[in-house]
Amino acid sequence: MSADTHKADARAAFLAAYRAGLRETVALIPSYVPFGLVCGVAGVQAGLGEWGAVALAAFAFAGSSQAVLTQFLSSGAPLLIAVLSGLVVNLRMAVYSAAISPRIANATRKERLLWAAFLVDQTFISNEARHQRGEHADHALAFYLGCATMLWPWWVLMNAIGAFAGAKLPASWQLEFTIPLSFVVMVVPLLKSRGQAIAAIAGGVAGVVLYAMPLKTGLIAACVFGTCVGMLVDALMTARQNGDGAAK
Repeated sequence: MSADTHKADARAAFLAAYRAGLRETVALIPSYVPFGLVCGVAGVQAGLGEWGAVALAAFAFAGSSQAVLTQFLSSGAPLLIAVLSGLVVNLRMAVYSAAISPRIANATRKERLLWAAFLVDQTFISNEARHQRGEHADHALAFYLGCATMLWPWWVLMNAIGAFAGAKLPASWQLEFTIPLSFVVMVVPLLKSRGQAIAAIAGGVAGVVLYAMPLKTGLIAACVFGTCVGMLVDALMTARQNGDGAAK
């Protein structure tokens, strides 16, 4: 095989993975509409101005953090406290990072920055679904960027519409539930083992019980609790299987 043919095949595989990422996330577009509009309105109401609200959406790309930050600003909290609160809410991204880090250990610094820049609930779970299917393993970043290309511009656009047309949106809209709901829809099909299912249930229950923790740290605690429960269940099942095998 010539070098030109090899490059052409590699480019074709890259583009195929990229297009797969676009297709993977197109169904998530509707869930971004109400939440993005609400976040855009909240940014303006917090005093950021229309373009400030759009910039926040573009650079933060994190609906939960945006909502918390604007809530703190609206209540008169200092900017530093508002920013730190938004960062605390996004600590779950550390859990996501730990999950994908073994698979991108050989990535360049530029590639790692791209992975970090667009790491949100939807891009993470879409990439995990791809990984479980065993697809595009050699072009995981291309798939991931396809997901980001679909979701990031749409999120910014919805925030922009909310920011500039916010006066026409009902003030009573509280539609933040749409993003977690879409996340649940994506996660459930991935629960293929008993340990995964129990971990998801344990984490969900813990999230409800710990919901009132300050700065939404209950979500982080629920992630840790669910992970520990899943690991414990897997360890017990493995030990039981080994014991059964030895008995035979």
